[in-house]
Amino acid sequence: MSKNLVDASAARCRSGVDQRDRDRDRITVILRRHSPAMRSRALTVDAAGSAIVGLFLFFAPHLAADFVFKRKSDGVHWHLIRCIGGQIIAAAFVSYRFRKANLATHTVCHILRIIPCIICLMLIFQCRSMTPQLIEPLLLEIAKYLLFAGLFINAVLLVTSGWHIGTTLVPGNRLGNCLYQLDAMASICIGAAWLTFPKWLLHRQVAVPLDESHELCGRIMGALFVTSYIVSANALHWTVAADKMTAVEGRVVCCLCILSAQVWSQIAYSHSWSGGHWVGISLFSTWTVLSIIYRIGLYFTLKEKKR
Repeated sequence: MSKNLVDASAARCRSGVDQRDRDRDRITVILRRHSPAMRSRALTVDAAGSAIVGLFLFFAPHLAADFVFKRKSDGVHWHLIRCIGGQIIAAAFVSYRFRKANLATHTVCHILRIIPCIICLMLIFQCRSMTPQLIEPLLLEIAKYLLFAGLFINAVLLVTSGWHIGTTLVPGNRLGNCLYQLDAMASICIGAAWLTFPKWLLHRQVAVPLDESHELCGRIMGALFVTSYIVSANALHWTVAADKMTAVEGRVVCCLCILSAQVWSQIAYSHSWSGGHWVGISLFSTWTVLSIIYRIGLYFTLKEKKR
């Protein structure tokens, strides 16, 4: 009698374990089947939201500056915020173009969000402790929770996607490999400079007194510059030509937005800027031209391979 009870209990346990295994396998299959569509939708939503924010900052920086800071904004604020908007537009472009690409490109899209979320959270904490009168505490709290939410969502998407990276380097493409590395180095160096000493970079270019609000705008712009290195650094190891072209196109969009912002500021805000601003215009003109030339070169290279 007791033996029969033990056997029945063991059978029920085995049945329960088997059922749990079947349920787990079923859930895994469902997730694998639907996760590409979920990631594509997430990147589409990200691109749409980023495009809206970026366009608003690019075309109405004065409204954003007056809303955030407890003071009357000037042409330097507007220029820096317009550059931030241009970088967000470029990130939106990359997310949209990569929404249905392979998982290695999705990794780049998520890191493009994770790094600025982390750096901007540090800037918020620094602003709250060092310059508490600069921005309304409520706005800082809202920004903090939005950044934490963005960080969490993108971290989850990155981990669940498998954190794929490109692993193939094309040794024969010396020019392309060189340009991708130069782009990554330029992004890091320029971004680090803006993060470290924005007031020093601005002081000979502007005709208005600088304060902590200008520094904060410059540091946010620097954070986005540093982040953009991830596209070129990863594109170096991609084998799909279309993905490489999208990476270059993203840099072209970014450079064109910043270059147009610089020309716009030099002409429209002459009361805030001195002649030294043309140094930055020359730098981004060169960067833009190189990106466009390389993009055209990739197009003809791909065309030749198809033949």
